[in-house]
Parts: sequence; structure tokens; C-alpha cells
Amino acid sequence: MALYKIPKNAGNFSVVTAVGGHYCVWNRKTGKQQVLIPLRDRRRAQEVCDKLNRREHDGQIEVLQ
Repeated sequence: MALYKIPKNAGNFSVVTAVGGHYCVWNRKTGKQQVLIPLRDRRRAQEVCDKLNRREHDGQIEVLQ
């Protein structure tokens, strides 16, 4: 399991297509505020994205790849 830290002002997240047909949950920011979480399938990526957008993460999220 991977543990990702989420900054307080991360903004909205979206699911994007990554290299090799995988998916990533990304907040479309750069620098210190950037959050990029790679996942294998779109269904799981959408679940993580929805959870992050509802702010149900307490500053970090644990993701099973």
C-alpha cells in the first residue's frame, strides 16, 4: 500500500490517462501542491478521485495499487 500526503489547498482532482494505458488521479497543479496518484484501472481511479473531491482524506490517503 502506498501512502500519499494531500496538501490543504489541493483543489479539485480529476482522472487522467497516463503512459501505457494506466490512469492517474491528478489535481492539475505543479510544484509543492501537485498530487499525482497512479492507479491500474479507471474504476479504482474514479473511486479515489471522488473520495478526494469529497475531502474524506484527513491530509493523507492510503491506496492499494
